[in-house]
Amino acid sequence: MSKTKGQRTAELRRKIEEYFERRDAEGRFPTEAGLLLALDLSEERYEKLLEDKTYRREFDRARLARMDWLENRMVTESGRATGCMNALKQEKNGGYMDRASLSGREQRLVICLDGVGGGAAE
Repeated sequence: MSKTKGQRTAELRRKIEEYFERRDAEGRFPTEAGLLLALDLSEERYEKLLEDKTYRREFDRARLARMDWLENRMVTESGRATGCMNALKQEKNGGYMDRASLSGREQRLVICLDGVGGGAAE
């Protein structure tokens, strides 16, 4: 008898939680790559699972858990802010951006006038 989608989702959540518990016990950051290895998923299969909103929800929870891990260590453990922030800037860990990098970025408005004036409207 095959499992229902709800059972497969519950099993996926359990395995993800087990992975996070193991990493916590080891004092190691729960990486996305480590999660895929623990789940025995190829990147191709992972991408396919992300197309399904039910499975995507579980992987989104895992991403939020990684963000939580990094954010907490960044503010509570001396000397970890830079490393945690660098990890948080990665899209898979939250995609954070420094305010300074936003304000320092050159912004440009380009207006194309091709076909305007000089009989172009005729």
